[in-house]
Amino acid sequence: MAMPSIADDHAEIRNLLARYCVYLDLDDTEGWVGLFTPDAVYQVYGREFAGHDGLRSMATAAPGGFHLGGPAAIDLDGDEARTTRNLLFVERGTDQTRRAVYDEDLVRTTEGWRIARCRCRFHGPDGLGDRPPK
Repeated sequence: MAMPSIADDHAEIRNLLARYCVYLDLDDTEGWVGLFTPDAVYQVYGREFAGHDGLRSMATAAPGGFHLGGPAAIDLDGDEARTTRNLLFVERGTDQTRRAVYDEDLVRTTEGWRIARCRCRFHGPDGLGDRPPK
């Protein structure tokens, strides 16, 4: 089997990150959790959630809404990648918006590219921070 090209890797990574937003919007927690490695770490709101169980508990406790993800800047290094992308979140029911930047470490697995680490920082009046502005 031939190694995927850089274009193939970029396409798969873009699809992975698009599914990230769509699965959240469809309240598909299991589909969303499946985008991560079993030992993934997610950093948000000054907290860290580890593994599929931690991700699942975070996703089910978070407010639902609409996630509009911007295109990712992708830096490939063999079977690892680093991405940075922006996000606009509109909370269901309140229409309150939050703007964020995601930094992610991805790894190539036998199932394809998966997120190994994600950090979410929010835009506020003083720049990026671990919590959204009040």
